[in-house]
Order: sequence, then C-alpha cells, then structure tokens
Amino acid sequence: MRPKEGFFHFTTSWLVVILAVWQLCRLFPSLDLDQTGELLVIVFLGVLAELLAVSFPHGQLSGSFTLIIATFLIYGPAATAWVSGLATIFGQGIANRGNPLRTTLFNTGQYVLAAVSAGWAFYLCGGAPGLVSLPNALPLIAFTGAYIVVNHLLVYLYLLPQRRRMPHLAWLDTIKWDGLTYLFTVPLGLLVAMIYPFVGMAGALMLFFSVLGLQVILRFYVRLQVTNKELTAFYETARYLEENPGSVKILEQVLTNARKAIHYHSAAAYFRSGERDTYLPAAIDGPYAKQLGSTAVYTGEGITGSVVANREPEIIYDARLDPRTRSDTGLCQVMRSLIVAPLCAGGETLGVVVLGDKRPLAFDQNHLHIVAVLCSQAAVAVENSVLHDRLGQVLSHDTLTGLINFSSFAELAAELCDSAGEAGYPVGMLLVDIDRFKNYNLRYGRQAGERVLAELAALVEEDARRDDLIARYGGDEFVLLLPGAEGARLMGIAEDLRVRVREHAFRRAGGVSTRITVSVGLAEFPRDAGDLTGLLLAGQRALDKAKEAGGNRVVAAAVSIVE
Repeated sequence: MRPKEGFFHFTTSWLVVILAVWQLCRLFPSLDLDQTGELLVIVFLGVLAELLAVSFPHGQLSGSFTLIIATFLIYGPAATAWVSGLATIFGQGIANRGNPLRTTLFNTGQYVLAAVSAGWAFYLCGGAPGLVSLPNALPLIAFTGAYIVVNHLLVYLYLLPQRRRMPHLAWLDTIKWDGLTYLFTVPLGLLVAMIYPFVGMAGALMLFFSVLGLQVILRFYVRLQVTNKELTAFYETARYLEENPGSVKILEQVLTNARKAIHYHSAAAYFRSGERDTYLPAAIDGPYAKQLGSTAVYTGEGITGSVVANREPEIIYDARLDPRTRSDTGLCQVMRSLIVAPLCAGGETLGVVVLGDKRPLAFDQNHLHIVAVLCSQAAVAVENSVLHDRLGQVLSHDTLTGLINFSSFAELAAELCDSAGEAGYPVGMLLVDIDRFKNYNLRYGRQAGERVLAELAALVEEDARRDDLIARYGGDEFVLLLPGAEGARLMGIAEDLRVRVREHAFRRAGGVSTRITVSVGLAEFPRDAGDLTGLLLAGQRALDKAKEAGGNRVVAAAVSIVE
C-alpha cells in the first residue's frame, strides 16, 4: 500500500536537506574557528532547548530563537547557520520523539535554511551585524519575519499531504503559541547580544536559562491543553452515544474522536460479521481506506486477531522489530507504530479498533489508555445496538418460517402501495393457503405440520425478487406482494408457484415424503382495490372461491379461473 503523498513527501524532504548541506558548505569558510569553544557552548544550549521543546502535530516550539538572533548579531550568519543545524540534529537525535531519520534531517535543514533566509533579509534591509540599535530595528524585524515565514512554509509543505488528518491544536493554535514564544525570545535574544560585550558568555548563559524556564511552563500548559482535548473526546463520544446511532456510526465516531486526541496516520474499526470468528471493516480513516476495505480480521491470527482472542489492548512500538507483526497483514505491513484495542461487552468481542502511524515510537501508554476508554464507551453502545437489532429481528419475523410477520408486512406493504399509487405502477398480491391442512395435522401431528410450513416458506421465497414482500398471513396462509406484477404475468407467477408446490416432496420424520397442494387468491392494486385493506379483502374472496371449488387452483379477484 503506497499513499499518493509518498513522492511529494520524499522529494520535499530531501530537497530541503540537500539545500541546507549546500548552504553549510558554502558558509563554512566564513566561520571564525577561534570562536569554536563559545559556539559549542551555544550549540549545547540549543540542544537543551530542543530537549525541552513543546511538540505539536504541525511542528515544535522552543526558545532556540533567542540563540539564533543573539548568535547572528554576535558571530554573524555563518555561525548562526552552523549553530542552528548542529543544535537541531544533536537535540532531536538525543530527544527523538518517534521521528524517522528523514524527519530529523528535514528539521535540521529547515532551521538552517530559515537562518540563512533570515540573514539575507537582514542584509537586504541594510542591517549591520553586532548592533542592537534603532537603525537596525527594521532589519531585525525583517530577520525575525523571514525566519518565521520560512520555518512555517517548510513545515506546511512537509505536512501538506496529511494536513487534513492533523489532530490536537489547529494551525491557528500553533501559530498563536509560536507568536507568543517569539514575543519572549526576540527581546531576550537582543538582550543577550547587548550584554555579551560586558558580561561575556557566562552572563549570556544565565540569561538563557530564563528561556528554558519559560519552555518548561509552556510545556506544562500545552499538556493541560492536550488533556482537555482527551476529555473533550470522551465527552463528545458519550454525548453522541446518547442518540443511539447504529453500530457503524458508533465506530466512525470512535475514529473521529480518537483523532482529536491522538495523531495517527490511518485507522480501521472492524465489526464482527455473521461468522463468529470473522471481523470485517466497518469504519476506515486515512489514505489507505480503499486497501483496508478489503481486509478482514480472524480470531487468533496476527496481532489484531490475538487482541480479539485475548480481549486486551496492545501497543506496538515498532512493527519491524516486533516478532508478533512480522507475518501480519493490514496496517502492520505499512505502519511502524500500532495501537490495537478490542470492543468487549457481555463476554463477547464485538469488534476491534486499529490505529497506525508510520513513525516508530509514535504511541505511548497514555495513547493506549485513551483508545481503550473510547472503545469501552463504544462497546456498550454497540452491544445495545446489536441487541436492539436482534430484538427488532425477533419481533418483526415469524419464528417458525423466518418470514416477516403480518404486522411488519402491513407497515411495509402500506408504504409500497402508497409509492405505487404516486408513481402509477401496479402491485400484484397472492394469498396462498394449504389445502386441507387441518386434516394433515390430525393425521401426522402438529410437529409434521410445522415442518411443512417451514419448508413451504422456503419454497415460496425461492424465486422472490429483492423488492417482493413475503409474510406469514395466518396459521397456514402466506401473502406475497409483488411490485410491478399484473395481468397474465401475475397469473403466471401464481400458477408456477401452485405447480411447484404440488410437485415438491415435503419431508416428514424418518425420511418419509408427502405431497400437498395449495389454493391461491390473486388480486391487483389499484385494479381490484385502492388500498392495502381492500386488496387483502379482494384476495381473500378470491382465495375462498378457490377453496370452495376444491382447492389446488388459482382464482383472481376480477375473473375466476378454474383449472
């Protein structure tokens, strides 16, 4: 499975990395190697800033811009680019947040290009390095603006293919927090550059620790925001379930609310099919929807099937290294990180939810807990929905024959007749009654009679079309409503049914066969009646005539036809 964004994502990533390497090589001769010690201290501070960075789906926030602007004013553009690149690659390499190597390299290239672009903007506006003065105000504003714009533009391009699926805070939220960060880091960076000539690196170092303290506070606040998002997801799920939606809608809502609290690439929710150990996709989210729609989960097979069997949620940190996923299908083939959670209720596993992301270590125990809670909420609602459907099936169907009962038939038939009246097409009706069925029961017993009724119901249903309505009308009577059937065609259907019943060998206990015949009363809407009640009465009169004539015949309400 390869999503459409693959080529764009790959090309953008490596183009940024190559451009950044080219810029670093171009600027290396301009570095003052006598300042290597101080620059390494700044790199170390940058690594600390990266370690405490606040992660967002659209990027990261840190106080490193304080170092960027101070380094630019003190040491120049070459040192700024190299400090930015080294601090990022070492910082994100040590504090890897589940990002693959390509993402780490992209982030490094992104900051290098942003620093270089900011330097160009500074000089284009007539700025002079080393001066924090009023004449440098416009160039410093241009420096900051260019750095912010290039940073956000590159992140936007990198995440463009999957931007629609981003959870947590929206782009406006990220820009808001980014703006507040720059509101503090820019003045502090200028202050570091101003005091450096007087207090040296030690004083600048102490001042920068206030930036790290600000990051810690921001990090704590964002965690509160994320927790609020998680609680909102639980609340919205609970509120949605109060509306008693169907099972599929419930599973779709689980994936929707999970995305609000967790960043994932693709997900699928499977629901148990008619076969007890088979689970089919009921809700899918992400670019692999088409491929996942043809997958299935079987109890005990692979990691997903094991979760179904064990009824315990699991987290896979890296599918390439975990032996449980090496031979698995579905998302395990294309995702590095997985969360698999069952929907358990009433001692049964009703379904299973699978979330996947292409990054290793993308999920943690907190994410697993969120999905498990969402699935627990959904499981109760799904069980209620299943029980409601089963109860409705029982109440609307005849237990002996499996056909819908007459009360359900009457409701559906009335709607069908109304539609036929508005559209102007006919509806044919057949009332089928077993000849001398009372004598059959007296001779062979009630159990044998019930076996005949069940077998006759299957015979009547055999050639039914999708739109035909068939119900058990009474003790030994069946009613068929056939949209579009009239005249000779309707008579032909009735005659064919009568002959098939007469020639069919019905089974009794012990393998003995018996023969029966039926009488059929035929009526047409709107020719014989203008509503369902009149149609049934017309058909009943025709059926009574067929019975009075000796049975085993078809009689129409308008014209009696005797075999």
